[in-house]
This record gives sequence, structure tokens and C-alpha cells, in this order.
Amino acid sequence: MKLVLCLILVTAAAAARAHDEVTGGSHNGHEHTAPHGGTLVVLGDEFAHLELVLDPGTGELTAYVLDGEAENPVRLGQENIEIRIVAPDTGGEAPAGELTLSLDAVYNILTGEKEGDTSEFAARSERLKGLEHFGAVVTAITVRGKEFKEVELRFPEGNE
Repeated sequence: MKLVLCLILVTAAAAARAHDEVTGGSHNGHEHTAPHGGTLVVLGDEFAHLELVLDPGTGELTAYVLDGEAENPVRLGQENIEIRIVAPDTGGEAPAGELTLSLDAVYNILTGEKEGDTSEFAARSERLKGLEHFGAVVTAITVRGKEFKEVELRFPEGNE
């Protein structure tokens, strides 16, 4: 009986190690990959995601609204998404500061997106050039009739 119990424990430990190798150490097995290589921000309890992509060379910040699995675009009727960015103190000449950005809807005729029906939003700011880490708050976003307010995140870590 002790031998059987010992074999069960050894088998369970080996299975857990194999699972960690496949999932990168995650024990919940539920991970998302940002389709545009950006930072994922979860909205609600996996209700939807916002993917933020920053081009530090141009200072352009793009937000993609995605479903709960972060796989498919979700179109919104709103014209913009407001994000408050708090840049860290760089220790150099530029002190920490707050920047409020209005990411405007981007329409893509090729995907059938149009005014009042799009999943992509973007803004450009000189103050984002060269920025790699910051805290931010999505002030308000409504996805599929559900409103989310004051969603905090760290870039590039996200909030998951």
C-alpha cells in the first residue's frame, strides 16, 4: 500500500513539472497572448481585454479592444478612449509627470470598421517618445454594454 501511495505521489510530481514546462510555470493554465505583441489589460473578470502597443520611436500609443480570450477584436461605439499616464521619475532632466491622452478611433475600411464601430484607437505624443515603463489608468471604456472605470495598469506589465 505504501508503495502504491509513493508511486502516485511521484507520478503527480512529474506531471506537475511537465505542466510547468509547457505553461511556463503557470499553475492555473489560463494565459493570453497579445496578438499585436503589446501589453494586455484585463477588463472585469476576463470579460474583455485592451491591448496597448507603444512605439517609443514615434510616441504613438495604440489600443486594441479584444474579447475575453484576447483573440478577437471587439468593436466599440465610442469615439475615443482616455488614458492617464504617469511617467516615472527618470532620474535625469525629466521629472515624473502626468499626461492625459485621448486615443481616437481608427477606422479601417478593409476590415469593415467605420465611425462608431471600431476596435482600434490611437494617439501620438512627443512625451511618449523613448518611454518604456509607466503607470496608467484607463478612465472609462464600455465594452458590449458593460462600463469599466479607472482601470489601473503598469506598462509593459499590464494588470493580469
